[in-house]
Amino acid sequence: MKKFNWTLYRPEAASVKALSESINVSAPIATALLGRGVSNFQEAKAFFRPNLDMLHSPFLMKDMKKASGRVLQAVRNGEKILIYGDYDVDGTTGTAMLVLFLKKLGANVAYYVNDRHSEGYGISSSGIAKAKDEQTDLVISVDCGISAVEPVRFCNEHGIDFIICDHHEPSDLPDAYAILNPKLPDSGYPYRELCGCGVAFKLIQAVASLVEIAPAEVYAYLDYVALAIAADIVNLTGENRVMMAEGLKTIQCRPRQCLAVMSKVCGLDLSNVSSSQIVFSIAPRINAAGRLNHARQAIEWMIAEDEHEAVALAEELEFVNRERREIDTETFKEAEQLAEVYALNYASSIVLYKDSWHVGVIGIVASRILEKYYRPTLILTAADGVLKGSARSVQGVNVYEALQACEEFLLQFGGHEHAAGLTLAPSNLESFRKAFDRAVEEQFTIEMRVPEIKVDAEVVLEQITPNFFKVLSQFAPFGPKNPRPVFLTRNVKLCSLPQLLKEKHLKFSICDALGRRFDVVGFNMPEYFKPLQTPDRRISLVYSLTENVWNRRTSIQIRLRDLSFED
Repeated sequence: MKKFNWTLYRPEAASVKALSESINVSAPIATALLGRGVSNFQEAKAFFRPNLDMLHSPFLMKDMKKASGRVLQAVRNGEKILIYGDYDVDGTTGTAMLVLFLKKLGANVAYYVNDRHSEGYGISSSGIAKAKDEQTDLVISVDCGISAVEPVRFCNEHGIDFIICDHHEPSDLPDAYAILNPKLPDSGYPYRELCGCGVAFKLIQAVASLVEIAPAEVYAYLDYVALAIAADIVNLTGENRVMMAEGLKTIQCRPRQCLAVMSKVCGLDLSNVSSSQIVFSIAPRINAAGRLNHARQAIEWMIAEDEHEAVALAEELEFVNRERREIDTETFKEAEQLAEVYALNYASSIVLYKDSWHVGVIGIVASRILEKYYRPTLILTAADGVLKGSARSVQGVNVYEALQACEEFLLQFGGHEHAAGLTLAPSNLESFRKAFDRAVEEQFTIEMRVPEIKVDAEVVLEQITPNFFKVLSQFAPFGPKNPRPVFLTRNVKLCSLPQLLKEKHLKFSICDALGRRFDVVGFNMPEYFKPLQTPDRRISLVYSLTENVWNRRTSIQIRLRDLSFED
């Protein structure tokens, strides 16, 4: 009855023993650390105590000396600087951060962000025309620009220098004044996984060092970087882990005005905020502006100096996000109904279309349909006489390559292995559906069609102690390449009858050999309710551990991911 294939990580016993003894932790903790590339005392110290000394010099990145010098020249000469940001959290935070930093230096700075619906992603012709009309001298892009060959050529022809801060995979490079991207083959930078805002932060670091601004003033911007790292789902390793940890500390202890007012509007306690709370509480409110209205709303909220203005903008974002949720819920219901029929005719993928769906939520809906059906999913809607779509894919199926195989039916497309966007003519829809399903089928093997849970270690309940949980909590901040650890416990017996909360959430208790009780919660698992009512049934569980606070008492709670019956 398992929903997932369980893949248990099994390092060499000698490696587990050596690490366990060197840092004085239990074998399951040592096993989970080994799975994250931590194999000795020094690596464990760096993992558990990320600090700002671990950040690399920004000048290791190709073009950084050139870029920072040009920015400083523009500031000192009073030249017009335009920050050109993407409309998502990564782009808007980086834009706000650069605007505030450059204003502090006395720069003549403005910003531009595309209208998601009329201009789409990247450097638009209208945006660059505006830069020319306003006699801009220097454009700095954030989280976009790496493929802007024609817009950069236009800028060069009109005497506008262009600096690119991007992290997307490069192909044909623009002839920009400077390109800052750790993914360039000759970047020279030792860490590839920076987000766009992270690259912009490295530029700030470099410029600040040229004018002898104290590092503490620069690190104050890491709250923006933390928002971007969490929302953009980049790897939480290396520098990203350091910047996320320090950024969270800033948000918790010295929240910027925009975040302080937003926390009151949405009821979020910032004093102990986590990376996952950024992903699920703060990021959607920032993204909602670009999805439904215009991302300017989010940037204005981030840079607002007046508290009343910040509150008003936070309330606007909250309203837009509620509207987004309503549209999202309704669209998902309609897509779910179509998917039930579609899945009967196409074996490997799901491609759904309705002309009334809002283009701003199709990516979210694609993710939710994929989660339910576990097939590469594409959601399409009508816009400006064409069909615009958002694709999401499962582990092991490269959706970008699948779209490449169908490009004869597409007007344009772009993206990466797990997510992509595309445009096609309405007349090509049915041909595209068939071609896309064939392209996915070539990658999507039978073995891949059941989702996988990677299990960090096997434990017995007696090993789960307050100290075990305390050490485990120090694995945070969690994210890609450092997810919340997942454990397997075999052959346990329920010590309470299961409950079904809100007709969909499962709750029951299990006990260890010492008689200690652990509450187990499984969200959206109603199908297990009846089978668990059989007396004396033994189960194996895959789960993560969280802290539960109830009536001022804290306890370790088991967050169920999957289970199987032993009899």
